[in-house]
This record gives sequence, C-alpha cells and structure tokens, in this order.
Amino acid sequence: MGRAFSPYRAVKFLPEEPEDTSLSEDLQTKIAKAYEKMKEKINTRNKKKRKDNRHWKPKLNDKALLRAQPVPDATAGVTAKFLRPYEGTYVVTKVTPRSTFELSEENGHFRGKFNKKLLKEHKKAARGDEITN
Repeated sequence: MGRAFSPYRAVKFLPEEPEDTSLSEDLQTKIAKAYEKMKEKINTRNKKKRKDNRHWKPKLNDKALLRAQPVPDATAGVTAKFLRPYEGTYVVTKVTPRSTFELSEENGHFRGKFNKKLLKEHKKAARGDEITN
C-alpha cells in the first residue's frame, strides 16, 4: 500500500499568485473600522449608570427599600418571577458598624437589622410620584 494522500503535497504544484495589495489595504480598513466600533461601544457602556449602591451611604431617617425573598404560591397561581424584588418604604432608624442598618416602617414599627447589600436607595420621580423599584 502506498502513502496516504496529503493536501500539503499538492501545494508545491499550485501556481503562485501575485500578491494583491488592494486586499491587504481592504483588510486594514476593516480592522480600523472594527476598532472604532469597539471603542464606541466601550464609551456607551461606560456612560451608562452603574446599578450598584456602593456609593450610597444611608443616614438616619433616609428612606430605603428592602430586597424581598420571593415566595411563590403555586396553588394561588403566583410565580416568583412576577413578584416584586423590593418591598416597602422603610426608614433607617439606627446605623451600626459593618454596614448594618435598623429599619422601621414609617409608622415606627420595627422591621429588623439588615446589611447594606439587601438595601436600595428609595428615590422619588421628577413629577412627584414615588418609585418603588
């Protein structure tokens, strides 16, 4: 039996084509356009507001929302994806070290102690309506 055919053996028999400079220039322009597009996307991503609350420092009597653990109820037809992720409008009544805050309802009823990771700043809309999430 002879050797298996390899396509690399046939390469030496192919005629050499003259190098086309227009193709390399076209490729360079495509690469330049791709870099420009990539830079534009980076700029738009950097302009978007970050959704984290690491710069928010709650003080006494600030309003905050509390992250809720969704509890679905299949018999009632309530699924977790339709439940609100944050609940209530609570007031910060005490600030303790290590980013722990005591929350109370607006009528003074104690809600509990929570870490800052579970809280979100309560903001008001420009027209006066309150935003709940």
